[in-house]
Amino acid sequence: MRHDIGFQWRKQLVWGVLFIAAGTAILLDRAGLLELDLDLARVWLYWPWLLVVIGLTQMIPPTTPRHLLNGLWKIFFAAWWYVSFAHLWDLDFSDTWPALIVAWGVGLVLQPLLAKSFKEQP
Repeated sequence: MRHDIGFQWRKQLVWGVLFIAAGTAILLDRAGLLELDLDLARVWLYWPWLLVVIGLTQMIPPTTPRHLLNGLWKIFFAAWWYVSFAHLWDLDFSDTWPALIVAWGVGLVLQPLLAKSFKEQP
C-alpha cells in the first residue's frame, strides 16, 4: 500500500511540474518574451516524450517489479514510435513492428527475475 501512495505522490509531482513548465512557456510566448513555434505537425512528432516522462515516473525509484516493467515498456514504446514515425535510420512501422514482440518477450522473462530480486530486498 505504501508503494502505491509513493507512486501517486511522484506522479502528481511530475505532472504538476510539467503543467507549470508548459503553462509558463505558453504564457511567455503570448507575452512576447519567448518565441515558440507551436506547429502542430512538429509538436506531434515529440509526443512520445510524454511516455518517457510517465515511464521514468514509474521507474524512479522502482517500488515494485510491475512499476519498473511498466516504466521500461513505456520508454521502449516511445522510442519505437519515435524511430518509426520519424523514419530514423530509414525505418518505419513495417520494419520495426517485430521489436514490439521482442520487447514483450523480454518483459515476460524479466518479470519473474525482478519479482525474485524485489522480494530479496529488506
